[in-house]
Amino acid sequence: MGTMKKMTTVVTRFALPPNAPADQIRAAFTEAAPHFRNVPGLVRKQFLLSLDGRTAGGVYLWNDEVAARSFMQERVAPMIRARFRVEPTIEFFESPVIVEN
Repeated sequence: MGTMKKMTTVVTRFALPPNAPADQIRAAFTEAAPHFRNVPGLVRKQFLLSLDGRTAGGVYLWNDEVAARSFMQERVAPMIRARFRVEPTIEFFESPVIVEN
């Protein structure tokens, strides 16, 4: 059995403006999506919108923790601050096992 490369999952969350229309948030996500293509070390990014429409965020799967930390600090956090005028919560996790169906 070969050794598996260490994977890192990053979860971001941030408050949305009160009464922000969900379709407007989805449009902002669609507009932002191309910025996450071809990022070195990033395997997958999922945009999140809470069911009550009050919180948004993302889940990122990385195969390079250093790249993840750099990208989140230099690109993602400033993007959230500029667009939504809030400070995001950014959490890093080791992902020792990944199941894909």
